[in-house]
Amino acid sequence: MESQVKVIEHSFFEHDGISFEYHVSGNEEGEALVMLNGNGGDYRCFEGDLYVPLSKNFKIIRFSTRGTGKTPLGNKHLTFELFASDLKALLDHLGEKTVKICGFSDGGNLGMVFSLAYPDYVERLAVFGSNLNTRGTKTGDQLGIIKDHRVYAIKAAITKDPEMIRKREIEGLMVGQPKLNYKKLSALKVPFLNCFGEFDMIKRSHSRKMTKAVKGAEEVMVLNAGHSTAFKKTDFLLLPVVKKFLGVE
Repeated sequence: MESQVKVIEHSFFEHDGISFEYHVSGNEEGEALVMLNGNGGDYRCFEGDLYVPLSKNFKIIRFSTRGTGKTPLGNKHLTFELFASDLKALLDHLGEKTVKICGFSDGGNLGMVFSLAYPDYVERLAVFGSNLNTRGTKTGDQLGIIKDHRVYAIKAAITKDPEMIRKREIEGLMVGQPKLNYKKLSALKVPFLNCFGEFDMIKRSHSRKMTKAVKGAEEVMVLNAGHSTAFKKTDFLLLPVVKKFLGVE
């Protein structure tokens, strides 16, 4: 289905000594919508079927963050604050003054960090299965993340293999990050939609407190769904909610 979406531009821009891959598609006359993928995925990997239908109404901007797709890792420690500065540079490169944002998992985390750091750029923010900090992740899932990160870190230290270093950095985004809390999130001044699965890897109590932290925020819990399986119900559940939130009739 993605082949049906008009590609406006697929190119690279230079920032901070790195050539970043980005992709603009959809309705060239529509409002700008940034779609941010989850941990380790490149610009193509936003979960679910939201991309294709939303492309009819929006000019969709996606990019491969450091160490994904055709964007090199660089030599800096990966943080959401660093990614936020990269996203700002991309929007400046494209001449986009204000955008709407949809982010899945770590993409939603980036969306929150970006919206708090650069509020003038954001009109609306929708997140899916996102968390403020590692305390929001269920213990079993977080222990698995820490284990994987340690394995990559050890292999990277021993072998100096660039791929192990890349995996260490990517996995490291889920170890000790993001560094937000409910009080910091309460400073969010844009309309906020928080979506999560009933059996998400993010604690339900954490997700609900996130919603309560933002004045006027909306919330959707997808029943019988996990972290990414919520998107299997996109057509009849998530898509109508997201379209309404983004202002699409």
